[in-house]
This record gives sequence, structure tokens and C-alpha cells, in this order.
Amino acid sequence: MIYSAFQNRTSFKEMVLDQLIEPKIISHMSVRKNRFGPNEQEIQITDPAEIERIMNSFSEVKLRKTSNVDYRSEEYEVWLQGRNGPTFAVYFFSPDHVRIHNGSSNHKRYRKEYKIVNDFDRRVIENLFK
Repeated sequence: MIYSAFQNRTSFKEMVLDQLIEPKIISHMSVRKNRFGPNEQEIQITDPAEIERIMNSFSEVKLRKTSNVDYRSEEYEVWLQGRNGPTFAVYFFSPDHVRIHNGSSNHKRYRKEYKIVNDFDRRVIENLFK
């Protein structure tokens, strides 16, 4: 029972930051709002200070596997490209649900939805479009 509960928990750091070949180096970030929707928007971020600010807000996010995701709210898709190594996509659904894709791994944990279980201010992404 305890092992099962432990397996259902992870973090953004474990799933993304720890997988980078050059830790903490993201060279490019692409952010989309409402992909495939009539009001789709996309921005590109290459400024290292802005990328660092956003990544710092993600770095402490704690996650728990879930199957109850509300897809009716605005969706944000964040693509992270390291200088060397894998590309990641982080899909934000509803205020506190995410799915993370690792372009270099087929591990089953990258095919699950997660609930954010600690404080995370999604405005760090939402404010990019204001």
C-alpha cells in the first residue's frame, strides 16, 4: 500500500529537470494557449532570464497521478528545449492538472495525467498572453 502511494507521486523536477543533460539549461521555450481552438495563441521565449523565471516557478511543483482531469478550461502547452538532450512538452489542463511528455522516453509515467498537489501559481503562464 505504501509502495503504491509512493509510485503515484512525483515532481516536475524529477520528470523534467533531472532528465536534462545540462541541468537547468533550457535554450528555447514555446508556449501555446488553447491549441487547435479558434482563439489559439503562441509565443516563443528565448530570453534566458524569462526562461529561468518560468522554470523556477515549475521547479517545486509536486505531482500525484490522477484520472480525473477537467479538459473544459483553457489549456496551455509549454515546449521546453534543452541545449542538448530531450525536448519536453508540459500540458496544463484546468488550474491544477498536467501531463508531461519526454521526447526521448517512452516510460509509462509520461503517459499519465497528474494533479498538482502543492502551491503553484498558474498565472506565470497565463500572464504571458496579456
